[in-house]
Amino acid sequence: MISTKSFSELIRNEEMLLQQLLLVSERQIQLVEQGNATILLEHLGQRQKLWQEFEDLERQLAPHRETPPESRIWRNPEERQATELSFARCKALLEEIMANDQKSMDQAAVLRDEIDEKIRRIQRTGHAAPAYMKQSQLQR
Repeated sequence: MISTKSFSELIRNEEMLLQQLLLVSERQIQLVEQGNATILLEHLGQRQKLWQEFEDLERQLAPHRETPPESRIWRNPEERQATELSFARCKALLEEIMANDQKSMDQAAVLRDEIDEKIRRIQRTGHAAPAYMKQSQLQR
């Protein structure tokens, strides 16, 4: 049997990390809305570091997940309950983070499409200007 002390600590650490990631995902939405690509890219780099920490925690938790909850050794019922609540919050936080990521990707796609349309308009104008100039020279 695996001691739950490290399991409980890992779950609490994961919850704290997911709380940070939630704030980061909310900031990401704001940055996409603002359209500042430079700051967004810096932000995504910092976000990636947090996701790496999350993946490290997940690897540490992997052996504990193989142990059925009823086989774990708990120091007391309060520890078990606190860990179960923290685990549930982790799941909810992760779902909210994923929803925020989807929202920011959707917003980024809309922004990309708007930029593409502006570029196409500029290109059409760029093609029309020489033709207009050529036609006005013929009329002289």
